[in-house]
Amino acid sequence: MRRVEFDVLVERGVFGEDDRLQLLDGELVIARPQGVAHARIVEALNERLMPALIGRARVRVQLPLAAGEHSEPEPDIAVVPADAPRDRHPETALLVIEVADTSLTLDLGRKAGIYAAVGVPVYWVIDTSTGVVHVHTDPSGSVYGSVRQCGRADELDAVGVRIRLGELFD
Repeated sequence: MRRVEFDVLVERGVFGEDDRLQLLDGELVIARPQGVAHARIVEALNERLMPALIGRARVRVQLPLAAGEHSEPEPDIAVVPADAPRDRHPETALLVIEVADTSLTLDLGRKAGIYAAVGVPVYWVIDTSTGVVHVHTDPSGSVYGSVRQCGRADELDAVGVRIRLGELFD
């Protein structure tokens, strides 16, 4: 399925309001329910990023990203330029963050390829079970040239905002 077809179905209300679907590589994928750790980390990131980026960028929480012709994921956090158009879903982001409690394989594999393909320069996958953050940079084609792992003792730069990783898990 193409993204434009998916968007028409969404606009027509074909899917139920409780259906949490994402379009990934032309396939409808059900988003799993969020655990407490997942929700806590998304909330903590939003609390840190939103006020710090006002006027410089927009923080989108679990909203669609128009990622090419066949994908429309809903990343946990997407930081997009402040001047990104509001009349359609953004087509890329400055930073995308996925929080993985049950979706680690999907986030490190398929979604990483989708985000790299649309040029997202920095992509984090936060593993709630281990406290490890997989930091992807240097996208080329559908892969990231650099992937490193950071832990709770580390600090990361999120579009100019310092994030102490340990604070996300407390």
